[in-house]
Amino acid sequence: MTQRVRAWLSRKWQPVVTDHVLRAYQVTFSTPEGQVVLQHMMDHIYCQVYNGKDATEVAMHNGRRSVVHEILENIDKATEPGKY
Repeated sequence: MTQRVRAWLSRKWQPVVTDHVLRAYQVTFSTPEGQVVLQHMMDHIYCQVYNGKDATEVAMHNGRRSVVHEILENIDKATEPGKY
């Protein structure tokens, strides 16, 4: 019983993404249009640094970056399933 609880605790905060969803990420962002959108998000969100002092703006910027990061992770998981 303790092993079952330990196993659950080690993964309880990890997002569960099915193979179907990962494939959808891969298909979507492998199209020419998807590549344009992904490049736009990389250039204008993910690779930008917020230099202001407004805590709300920092939180918004980091939130947007985390969404792009999750997209990148899901594409990577779909491309290399054994990596994770």
